[in-house]
Amino acid sequence: MKLKQLLIAVGTLMVLSFSQSALASEGHEAALKHAKIDVTDQAQIRRGLTVFTDVCMGCHSATYVTYKGLMDYPEIGLSREEVDELRGDHAMTEGIRTELSLEDGEASYGKVPPDLSVIVAARRGGANYVYSILTGFENDPEGKIPEGNYNEYFPGHRIAMPDPLAWLDHEPEDTAQLEKDAQDVSAFLAFIADPHQNERRALGCWVLGFLLLLTLVLWRLKVEVWKDVKH
Repeated sequence: MKLKQLLIAVGTLMVLSFSQSALASEGHEAALKHAKIDVTDQAQIRRGLTVFTDVCMGCHSATYVTYKGLMDYPEIGLSREEVDELRGDHAMTEGIRTELSLEDGEASYGKVPPDLSVIVAARRGGANYVYSILTGFENDPEGKIPEGNYNEYFPGHRIAMPDPLAWLDHEPEDTAQLEKDAQDVSAFLAFIADPHQNERRALGCWVLGFLLLLTLVLWRLKVEVWKDVKH
């Protein structure tokens, strides 16, 4: 009986080990690149917005961000005229939407392009994941995945999204600009995934400062109250 239980246990461990290996092969086989972003840098976030509207918005939406939000968030801070030019006939309270219909997107790429409003929060690696994907297009070394659909950092390597920044086979002199574009749009997406993050961090510093001051006051009070008590 014990031998049978031992064999079952060994078999189970082998199955689990195989499953984990299979999952690992479908995950990120290469370490993600580090995206140099700053979600407090208005200039970078604005450049990222430009990359998003000029490139990404051809297929992707950011419906959780309204056109009014582009004015209200100080990290973006567009003027009314800039927002009006960007939104066209869309209402100020509408989310940023691509003109590509869901049906056309699925027909073109085999799946509906995801909304990018919270993509940084939804993907392990966050902004580093986005940056790595944008600069990870290569030719399949085994020749199995069609040109333009192989990405070093995408799980399984086969990606439906076409190379948006034309990273594949780009000229060496364009590398710096393409990396900057990828970092800028990663910064924009990192900001809109949590647009109140800077405000929350600033408030957190004030709260910590208050608690520290309160601790010092209470400590001095305790010393004063117990100074005449012998221990």
